[in-house]
Amino acid sequence: MTATATKLPNERQEVREPAPPRLVLIPWHQMHLPPKRESLIADLLDRGAMSIEYGASGSGKTFDALDKAAHVALGWNWRGRTVRQGAVVYVAAEGGLGIEERLTAFRIHHQIDVTKVPLYVIPEPIDLCRSDADAKLLIQRIRELPPGPPDLELIVVDTLSRALSGGNENDSSDMGKFVAHCDRLRLETKAHVMVIHHAGKDDSRGARGHSLLKAAADTEIEVSKSETGIATATVAKQRDHRTGDTFAFRLMSVEIGQDVEGKSVTSCVVVAADAPIKSAAPKTASMPKAARTALRALAEAINEQGEQPPANGHIPHNAKVVNVEAWRQTAYRMGISAADSTDRARQAAFKRASDYLIGSNRVGFWDDSAWLA
Repeated sequence: MTATATKLPNERQEVREPAPPRLVLIPWHQMHLPPKRESLIADLLDRGAMSIEYGASGSGKTFDALDKAAHVALGWNWRGRTVRQGAVVYVAAEGGLGIEERLTAFRIHHQIDVTKVPLYVIPEPIDLCRSDADAKLLIQRIRELPPGPPDLELIVVDTLSRALSGGNENDSSDMGKFVAHCDRLRLETKAHVMVIHHAGKDDSRGARGHSLLKAAADTEIEVSKSETGIATATVAKQRDHRTGDTFAFRLMSVEIGQDVEGKSVTSCVVVAADAPIKSAAPKTASMPKAARTALRALAEAINEQGEQPPANGHIPHNAKVVNVEAWRQTAYRMGISAADSTDRARQAAFKRASDYLIGSNRVGFWDDSAWLA
């Protein structure tokens, strides 16, 4: 006699929605039917996208990211931009008391009751590189959240280095696994994923690590701090919005309690500030010689042949552009490599220089067109 499994009366059955079909072909005349892009923070972060906020240690990047996260959970406008309210999951992978103290400072400074604010913190390490286990568990925990509204809108991973769990951020395989796990979080939760990361030793090269990360990000925000203590968050990359927007802020100290010895304990909150005045002179001293030549060559080519392209969502308004071949030939003429160099050597020199300028956001590039950023 074969035993048959019986369901207990109170046994909870997990119900999942069927996965949507993949790799579906959509004809051109129906391309208006797919869902349109929606903003999480207007003209800055999109729903279901991926962003990187990076900067040197002590620049204030985590405070700035947490400020955005709190505004999303509260449904408050951020820097005059509309915000779509939603639940937030903040993965504080570096652990410690820092995240608790910063949230306490925000609550005290803004004098708010957070009892019903849908912001959730995971104050422990996570592995989004070496295995699928933690990504699966995080998705499971998210599914266990109280049902909306509001729905989950934002997942913050702080920091990439800790989430790699010993992986090599310069290795394409390890960075590829991390990006794949972020993509899985986005696709299965429909939330925006924001990753907090460190800047490289050379500030002009952006966030450190393999270029896979930059390629995967829809938005990159670089945070730097001036000698006066004013920090500036600059939009360094946007896939579908304008770049170059800046948001200056300072960190204001807030007393949040006392320690066991009765001494005051403080943390900080983000307060909007005027942007520090920058020198008009471009910083080219640390730029490689070939890159300086290529930058002058682009300016010369634009002066001689520059044209204003038709309106599109990639090239800034009023920017003049030249095609990459005109830029290359001008760079050759201006001596980007030695006079007796072979064609291959000149091509290599121009490629290294142009990659450097584009990667450091000194030059914009799209669809074979280049312009001064």
